[in-house]
Amino acid sequence: MKTQLNVKMYMIIAMLFALASCNGVAQENKTPTITKTFDLNQPGTLNASSSGGGVTVKTHNQNEVIVQAFVRKNGRILSPSDAQLDDILEDYELEFEKNGSVITAVVKRKTRFNFRSNTGIALTIITPRKMSCNVSSSGGGVDISGVAGTHNFSSSGGGVRIENVTGSTKASSSGGGVTATNQNGDCRLSSSGGGVKLTDAQGNVFARSSGGGVRLNNIDGDVDASSSGGGVSVSGKAGAVKAKSSGGSVRVDIDNLSKELYLSSSGGGVDAIIQNGDKLGLDLDLSSDRVNIDLHNFSGKSEKNRVKGTMNGGGIPVYIRSSGGNINVRYNN
Repeated sequence: MKTQLNVKMYMIIAMLFALASCNGVAQENKTPTITKTFDLNQPGTLNASSSGGGVTVKTHNQNEVIVQAFVRKNGRILSPSDAQLDDILEDYELEFEKNGSVITAVVKRKTRFNFRSNTGIALTIITPRKMSCNVSSSGGGVDISGVAGTHNFSSSGGGVRIENVTGSTKASSSGGGVTATNQNGDCRLSSSGGGVKLTDAQGNVFARSSGGGVRLNNIDGDVDASSSGGGVSVSGKAGAVKAKSSGGSVRVDIDNLSKELYLSSSGGGVDAIIQNGDKLGLDLDLSSDRVNIDLHNFSGKSEKNRVKGTMNGGGIPVYIRSSGGNINVRYNN
């Protein structure tokens, strides 16, 4: 029994340390332990990773990249002159350098994590706005804002948060959820450690989650979304929407449908609002325990649990399936 209690205690301590190492612990107004500055007078590429803590990237209006490393011991950020610093850094490999327009900022832990050491190194990197970013963390979360370029973000130690990012973006997490706001450009978001949430986006969206639901709000672009860990909801202007859930319901509220609507749920019902849909030419194929839809200029077969045919002469494929609830289609003119 004592051994079990000790194991549980060690696990709790390790979890608390992991939380302290990620971006949830603010570095604002804190003095960095280590600072490196690189001049950059052109659009650049940032390659950053950390196995000792989280990584934050934000922008400024200067032609330079500032790399700040926050070294922690027992939850306290060490000063540059702290007597413990040299001993702690012996457990890490730090690579901060510039090669042309490529900035590298890497923190690697030399040994396996030992919760007794209670140490970690988080990175905050301040860049010009025109910066393509490849950022990963296995020791905390990833927090990105303001950059423009081509991006790849990943975390196995926490969540990924993206804000005001421009350009083609990939983001994945196995340690938490993925959250993005004000995305301008096509994006691929995936999580096995939590849900996926995207709000206010221009561009095509591919979203997957096996750790929670998928919520896409105010999207201006085509959507392909699925979840095995929760429901799926989509709203905005979308020419084509594919949304599938085996863990919950599917809900869409879309304007500007012009290509395809494919909705499927085995974990709940399907609720679809197609703005001005009663005026569109639709090829309908709907099936569930009960299908509720107001049909206009319809030709085909309509039953309680199945509707198959054309509306207004047909044109746009609308395929909806539910084995976990009803199908409800509305138009909201």
